[in-house]
Amino acid sequence: MSRDNSGDDCNNTNTKNCTGSENNNNDNDASATAHTTQAPSSNTTVPAFPVLQRFGLADLDLSKEEDNNRFKRLLGELIAKQQQHSGKRNAIEFIQPSQNVSTTAIAVRSHKSHKAFKTYHQMNPYLGDVVATLDDDKKVGAQRLSDYLAKEHPNEFVEAAKSSGVAVCGVLDKTEGAALFTDAGLKDEQWNTIMRHLRHKFDSKIAVSLKQVKGKCRDGGDIQEQIRKTKRPRGSYKKEEK
Repeated sequence: MSRDNSGDDCNNTNTKNCTGSENNNNDNDASATAHTTQAPSSNTTVPAFPVLQRFGLADLDLSKEEDNNRFKRLLGELIAKQQQHSGKRNAIEFIQPSQNVSTTAIAVRSHKSHKAFKTYHQMNPYLGDVVATLDDDKKVGAQRLSDYLAKEHPNEFVEAAKSSGVAVCGVLDKTEGAALFTDAGLKDEQWNTIMRHLRHKFDSKIAVSLKQVKGKCRDGGDIQEQIRKTKRPRGSYKKEEK
């Protein structure tokens, strides 16, 4: 979908029968995620853009700035009309011509800063509509989005969780593991016991292998600097440790 200087694209899928009279909304400048469902197909051969052809718009050349701007204004008004009827700010429903399916698109935006994002999203939480569009069950939608972020953007996922007060941990790399092993004066059995308890608690990998940790201990390097870092509390638990 077209967007102004604050728009951004996003694609998702969901399903609804296009023979119904459901209404979904939109936001003025945006892009979308789609949620599709199969609708009854027709055997009748139709032009590629029958509706545009009916209004004399099928031959618009979007490589030309004038035609492209004309098309975006038309699209914007169509979305605004649907929004006026549905009362929704971000969801846009349209029918995909090639498959004759009804698709829900979500208008999303890009922002110049995180502060601008938080201020705008507080008034218009469009990411909530993305989650709702991914599945009728919002828990499933949230799980799908979280799975994607955890796999594709693991560091950012963990940092965001930490800043929200959720106890999510990353994986100790060999330097961090060697710092723990050295600072605590651990033996192999003690290390394995600690890791076993932490894995049970967090149900995830906690650190690189003991072999990698001990290899780093032998190499030395920046282990002492990492130990010094751990003595400077940071983040949400800083006050609790004083």
